[in-house]
Amino acid sequence: MGDTVILGAGMTGLTAAYALQRHGCPVQVLEKSRAVGGASRTVRWQEFRFDLGGHRLYSRDPEVLGLVRELLGDEVLTVQRISRIYLRRRFVDYPLSFFNALGALGPLTSLAVGLSYVCEKANGIFRERSIKTFEDWVVSQFGRKLYEIYFKGYSEKVWGVPCTELSADFAGQRIKGMSLWEALKGMFRMNGQRPDSLVGEFLYPRLGFGRIPETMAQALPSDRVRLSASVVRVVHDGTRVRAACVKDGSTERRYDADYVISTIPVSDLVEMMDPPLPEDVREAARGLRYRDMIIMFLALDRERVTQDHWIYFPDPDTSFGRIHEPKNWSPAMAPPDKTGLVVEEFCQQHEPIWDEPDEVLLERAARQLEELGLIEASEVAGGCVTRLPKAYPLYCNSYRESLSTVFGCLRRFDNLQCAGRNGLFRYTSGDRYIEMGLKAARKVLGLPDSDVDAVAIEQEYAEQ
Repeated sequence: MGDTVILGAGMTGLTAAYALQRHGCPVQVLEKSRAVGGASRTVRWQEFRFDLGGHRLYSRDPEVLGLVRELLGDEVLTVQRISRIYLRRRFVDYPLSFFNALGALGPLTSLAVGLSYVCEKANGIFRERSIKTFEDWVVSQFGRKLYEIYFKGYSEKVWGVPCTELSADFAGQRIKGMSLWEALKGMFRMNGQRPDSLVGEFLYPRLGFGRIPETMAQALPSDRVRLSASVVRVVHDGTRVRAACVKDGSTERRYDADYVISTIPVSDLVEMMDPPLPEDVREAARGLRYRDMIIMFLALDRERVTQDHWIYFPDPDTSFGRIHEPKNWSPAMAPPDKTGLVVEEFCQQHEPIWDEPDEVLLERAARQLEELGLIEASEVAGGCVTRLPKAYPLYCNSYRESLSTVFGCLRRFDNLQCAGRNGLFRYTSGDRYIEMGLKAARKVLGLPDSDVDAVAIEQEYAEQ
C-alpha cells in the first residue's frame, strides 16, 4: 500500500494517521501551522497551559474512550461540569436552577417568560409552525421572551449574523433535547436527568486537551508529520487524487498519494484542486461561510477567579462571548498560586479587531473583566493572543445547498475522504472528531464501519 496523505494535523487527521500507522499503512501528514492539534491544541505560555476554547471529552463509543486511555493512561481526569450565564448583571446557573434563575430575572420577568412559552405552545396547537431558522426553533421550544432575553443576544454575538439567517439545523444539533419545559423539570428535579447536550461529567487530560493529538503525533515517525507545510495544489485526474503539492520556498514539493484524507476547510480544498473543478462547484464552495475567533489568555496573580468551567455572556455591552478558567479543568494548567482566564472574542478576519495589536486586545479584555467584577486589572501578570481563522462552520440558511453541490463533486474521487470539523463542514464535539479519524482510517484499510459522512448527522450530545 502506498502513502496515505493527510491534509491537516488536527484531531481528526492525527487520529487517522495514528490508526493507519498501527496497521502498517504509511502516512504523510501535512500541516500549514507550526504546531499539531489545530483547534484542539493546548497552548503553553510560561508556566501556564490553555486550550483554544476549552474542550471536554464525553463519549459513548468504547473505541474512542479506549484510544484515549491507550494514549494517556492515568493522565485522564474525571471532571464535574460547572457552568453559568452572566445575565443582567447576575450569574445564572447553567443548567437552570429555580431560585437562581428567579433571582436573576425577577418575578415579573419570570412570569412573562412562562406566559410567553405557554402562548407559543398554544399557538402551535392551532396553526402549523414552519421551523426553518434558528429563531423559529428556539422560539418554539422556549417562547419568544426567553429567546429575546438570552438566545438572541448570545447567538448573534457568537455567529455574527441575525438569528433569522442561521439554519434551524444549528439549534437541532447543538441544543437537542432542550426546551423550557425540560429546564423547568430540571429546576424542580422532576426527573433525574438532564438533556444529552448538558453532560454533567466529562473526561479531561491533566495537561490539556491538546495532549491527545500531541501524543498521537509523537507516536508517528518524525519525518511523517511535516509542519509549516502549506498545501497549494491537490493534483487529480478527474476520478482519483494523485498528489498534494506543498510550497517549499520558491519551489513546490510533491507528495504522491494512493489515498488522501482532507481535514482542511472544504472550501480551501475545492480551490486547491488541479485541474480546477467546475465553476458551479467553486462558486458553491465560496458560498460556505465560517466564523473566526480571537483567544486572549490573561495570567493572573491570584489562586482562582471562579469555580466555573465556562461562563457565557449574552449582554451586547460585553464584547466577548465566553470565558473559561483552565485551572478548573485541571489543577496542572496553572501554578498553584496563580490562575488564568481564556477570553473568546468571535469575529471575522475582515473586521478591524482581527488586526488590532495583542496588547490592545489584552488590555480591553482585562478592563471589561474588571468592570464585571471578576478581576482587578492590577492582578494581570501578562498574557498572549491566538487568532483562530475558520474556527467554526457557519450554518446559514443556504449552506445545505452549497454542501450538496460541493460534495456531489468531491465524491467522484474514489480515493479522497473529507473528515473533521472543517473537512465535512460539521460542528460537533471533540470525541466525534476522533471517531471521524478512526472511520477514515478504516475506509482506507477497506474495513467495515467506515462511513465518516454518517458521524454526528444526528447529534446525541454536543457542547454548548
